[in-house]
Amino acid sequence: MNIESSKAIIEGLKAAGVDTVAILPDHGFSHVQKMIAEEPGFTYVPVSNEGIGVGICAGAYLGGKTPAIIIPTSGLLVAVWPLASLNNLWGIPLLLLVPYRGDVGDAFWVMRTYQFTTEPILNNLQIPYVIVSEIAKIKLAIKDAMASSFAWQNPICLLFTGETLR
Repeated sequence: MNIESSKAIIEGLKAAGVDTVAILPDHGFSHVQKMIAEEPGFTYVPVSNEGIGVGICAGAYLGGKTPAIIIPTSGLLVAVWPLASLNNLWGIPLLLLVPYRGDVGDAFWVMRTYQFTTEPILNNLQIPYVIVSEIAKIKLAIKDAMASSFAWQNPICLLFTGETLR
């Protein structure tokens, strides 16, 4: 994720009132991860597993915080059970920020498998999602997704693709 996209994510998280961000450290998120870690308005929680991150965010929400999680595409697959058994079952809102690897334009062939898994998994979990392909739309997408997540008491996922990842 480039610096411009990372800045837009920080602005969007602030505008949405997010105060806690769990991140599985990943080289693709190095810019945004560093910015979040250095931002005094966020509690930055690096996690060793995406499912643990979902659990930490659920606890943060139950403790009165406004959490978000940033995980790689593969991490969405790892987080399926915690999302189903915590967030969906108990109506715990959560904003998921995920790069949409394997989408058209992603030339790394091994990522193609995510074309066939990402959206079906979100649909099966009944997690609404928005595909964000333009940097100019990141801030509003985050703000809208967080508002909907809290209103609906349900996770919402933003899938980043196109120029947001380049």
